[in-house]
Order: sequence, then structure tokens, then C-alpha cells
Amino acid sequence: MLCDNCGKDPAKIHYKEVKDNEVTEFHLCEKCAMEKGIQVPHKKQPFSISNIFAGMAEEAASGLESCKSCGFSYKEFRDTGRLGCSECYQAFREQLKPLLRRIHGSNAHIGKSPRMSQGVYEKRREIEDLKVQLGMAIESEDFEKAAELRDRIKELETEPEESSS
Repeated sequence: MLCDNCGKDPAKIHYKEVKDNEVTEFHLCEKCAMEKGIQVPHKKQPFSISNIFAGMAEEAASGLESCKSCGFSYKEFRDTGRLGCSECYQAFREQLKPLLRRIHGSNAHIGKSPRMSQGVYEKRREIEDLKVQLGMAIESEDFEKAAELRDRIKELETEPEESSS
């Protein structure tokens, strides 16, 4: 594959750029990559995800217990970047929260939805959120707000589903 920029030399640098939810892929030779300000490694550097996790997990593990299920300690997680079992997520929950937030931007998994039917999923999610709010309004005996929420839910549920074709 030749360089996308000069079209002469073989492309050795491949990277993707995400801008406004659009992914652009670039294939450049070393010279064009350096001209664009992209750092070109001279030799392959060892990549270790465990080092990244360990570096990001700066919380002190001195007073932490180990997982009751497998006996794995938080220090072992910091050293290896791996947890011992599924119960470790609960055992080290407080230490993992800031780490996951830094890595993923959130502690809650939101998932992805197909682009063609994204409006349908957004509408369903809005209805679910409104139902939760409705339950809370009823619980707090705010019946005026509950009536507004009920009407909005009915309105959304009676709207025809959008289909992008």
C-alpha cells in the first residue's frame, strides 16, 4: 500500500482519526507522517496493557482486602492488570470506579445502537427514563408531575416508529 499523501513510498504508519463521530483512516509513509507531526517510532516498543492499568491505578492498596472468592489482592491486579475472578469487580469496586471512568469515560455501560434505527432506540430509552421518573413522582406523591409524565409517555408510545430506509 502506498502513502495516501505522496503516493510514492510505502505506507508504514496507519492510524484512524475520529472527528464529529466520523472515522477517517490514514496510511502514510514515515516522511509524510513526520511532516504532519505524527510521532514515528524508530523501533517497536513493548506494549503492555497491564502497565497501563497499573499506571492508571494510583490508589494505594496498602489497607485493601483481597477477594473473598479467589484470594486475589488489589496489588496483584495493579501488577498484572487482570482480576482473579468475576467477584473481584465487587471486592475492588471503589478502587475500580475511577479507573474505569478514566478508561471508558463512564462507570455505566451504555452500549451502541445501530445507526439506521437510532431514533427508535432513543425513543425507547426516553420512555424508559420517563417511566422511572413517573414512579418516583408517584412515590413522592407529586401527582401533578406524575400526570404530565404519564401524558408524555402516552404521547411517545402512540407516535409511529421512525424507520430509515
